[in-house]
Amino acid sequence: MTSMKKLVVNFRNAMGKSQTISFKDVDTTKTPSQIKTLLTDFIGLNLFQKDGVRSYETLVSAKFVETIETPIFDVEAETLAAYKRR
Repeated sequence: MTSMKKLVVNFRNAMGKSQTISFKDVDTTKTPSQIKTLLTDFIGLNLFQKDGVRSYETLVSAKFVETIETPIFDVEAETLAAYKRR
């Protein structure tokens, strides 16, 4: 079983439409205030535009999303293990 956390952030673009971006391997020890400051700085970089519209103009929300994977079977891994045992 493996667990992965990512930061999912919701923005509004320059036209007021919702935009979402996810960040993997984030530092979950940061405080909400620190994360908000970093995301506000991200907006200030003005890195992303589509058809002249800023993609990430207003910060709306952020949340950590945790995904837990529980393998059931892996045919390729089983085949490889059987081959190595020969």
